[in-house]
Amino acid sequence: MAVAFTLFEIGVVPATHGRVSTQLRANLPEDMMSPEQKQIAEIQKKWNEIRFMDRDAARKELDGEWLEAYNRFFEKYDDDMNRMTEYAQKLEKMIQPPQIEKKAKGQRKRDAYAKVLAREAARAGN
Repeated sequence: MAVAFTLFEIGVVPATHGRVSTQLRANLPEDMMSPEQKQIAEIQKKWNEIRFMDRDAARKELDGEWLEAYNRFFEKYDDDMNRMTEYAQKLEKMIQPPQIEKKAKGQRKRDAYAKVLAREAARAGN
């Protein structure tokens, strides 16, 4: 007599293979926010709109503190990108060292014969 059980019937729960995040991913509802939190949320929303603007559009549309913040952000961004490209160029030599071309069969024979001639010339000179 064969009895078939599912995993849930015998008390074994399959393990999840996902990543568990403990970080809060949602903002508070507006009715639960303090005035300071509402102001911060407005600033975040405005910055998210500004951050993705084209540079020419930002120069035309922004002024004052927002334009300064935009320029500071992208100045730092450009500086970091330039520094990372320099690091990548320096590390490229270590990651992928220059390869010496493989010698052809004829070249190996010429090199071996040159060694023989040099050895014979050294013996003759003594």
